[in-house]
Amino acid sequence: MYPSLKINSARIWSNLMQLSKIGGTDDGGVNRQALTQKDFEAQELCIFWANQFGLSISHDPVGNLFFQLKGKDPSLPVVMSGSHLDTQPTGGKFDGAFGVLAGLEAVRAIIESGVSPRRGIEIVAWMNEEGSRFAPGMMGSETFAGLRTLESIKKMTDQYGVSVEEELKELEKRFSFSEKRLLGQEVFCFVEAHIEQGPILEREGFPVGVVTGIQGVRRMRVRVTGDEAHAGTTPYALRRDAIEEASRAIEKLYSIFSNDETTRFTVGRLILKPNVPSVVASEVLFSIDLRHPDSEKLAEAERRVRIVISDAMERCMHKVWCIAASDTVMFDERILQTIENVSKTLGIPSTRIFSGAGHDARQMAHCCPTGMIFVPSCDGISHNVNEYTSQDDIISGTTVLCNVLAQLANSLDLI
Repeated sequence: MYPSLKINSARIWSNLMQLSKIGGTDDGGVNRQALTQKDFEAQELCIFWANQFGLSISHDPVGNLFFQLKGKDPSLPVVMSGSHLDTQPTGGKFDGAFGVLAGLEAVRAIIESGVSPRRGIEIVAWMNEEGSRFAPGMMGSETFAGLRTLESIKKMTDQYGVSVEEELKELEKRFSFSEKRLLGQEVFCFVEAHIEQGPILEREGFPVGVVTGIQGVRRMRVRVTGDEAHAGTTPYALRRDAIEEASRAIEKLYSIFSNDETTRFTVGRLILKPNVPSVVASEVLFSIDLRHPDSEKLAEAERRVRIVISDAMERCMHKVWCIAASDTVMFDERILQTIENVSKTLGIPSTRIFSGAGHDARQMAHCCPTGMIFVPSCDGISHNVNEYTSQDDIISGTTVLCNVLAQLANSLDLI
C-alpha cells in the first residue's frame, strides 16, 4: 500500500487555512515575519498538530524547529524535508507554509499506513528564510549547513535595532519544553516541497514540477551620501543631492537589465535621510536583488552594477556591498529521478523545471543530496496577498512528497 493513500486532503487544506490566520491581514494576505510573536504562534500550532501523532519536537541554537519520526535504525542519517513559516510583510498563504505542512501530513500518512521506516524522517521549519525582517534571508538553513556562523547571525538587527540574539532568547523561553539539539547534523538527503512562485507549471498544465536547480543571486546594498541643504535656497550647482544621484544610477541599471531576458534586477527598498519634503536628501540606502542562472554571468552583472553606480556619482560619495551571495546550484540527479519515478507510478504528470526563486534547499545542497518538488502558483503570483494554489495541486504535491520520503527513508543508499 502506498503511504500516500492515508493523506487527508481536507485536513491539510484546513491546516493551511488555519495557519494563514496567524498574521493574517485584512486583504487576505499574511504578515508573519521571522522571530516575531506571530512566528512563535505559528510554531506552536505546528507543534500542536505534530504532538497529535507522536513526533518528537526540538529546536537548534539558531531557531530552526524540527519534528522527527524516529526510524528503526537510529544510527542512520535522517531523511529531511520542510520549508519555512515566515512570510514577507505582504505575503500569501502558501509560500513556505505548504512545505512544512505537506511534510507533516506526509509523515502522518506514513505512520497511519503502518510503514516503519528504516531511517528517521525529520520535518523542519527553517528560521528566517524570507529575510524581510532580518537580512539576509536563509539564516536558519545557512547556519545549519555550516555556510554561516551562529555568532554572525546573532549580531543581525532589524530596522528597529532588535537583534536576532535577543529574539532567539525569547524563542528559547517560549519553547522551554522543546528538546535542545546541537547545530547541524549528518543528513541522508533533503527534499523540499514548495509552490512554484512562477507561471510555468500552470501554463503547461503540470501539477508537479521536479526542480533541477536554483539560479544564483546577489543581494546587495548601496549607500549614497551627500549633504542636507535647504530646498529653497541652495542652488543646484552647490547641492550634493543623494536622491538625484541614486535615482540616476537606478534608472541606468534598470535600462540596462530590462533588455536582458536572463538577468533579474530589482530595487525593492529605499531608505532616505532625512526624508523631509523641504530638505535635500543627505543619504539614500537602497537594496539590489540580482539573479542569473549562469554563475559567471551573474558575477559579471555584479561587476557591471558597481561600475554603473560609480559612474553615476558626480558629487556624492557611495558604497556598494553584498550582504549575501549564492551561485547557481544544481540538484542531485538521483533525487530528481526518485521524484519522477514516484510521480509516474502515482499517475501524476510532472515536468522538470528550474527555479528562479531562492529556497532553503539551495543551502542544503551544500551538505547533502537535495531536491525540490514544485506545485503550480495561480497566475505565477507570489510574495503577494493574492498568492494561490488549488487544493488539488496541494494534494498532488503532498502525495508525491509522502511516497518519496517513505521510499528514501527505507533506502540504504541513493541509487
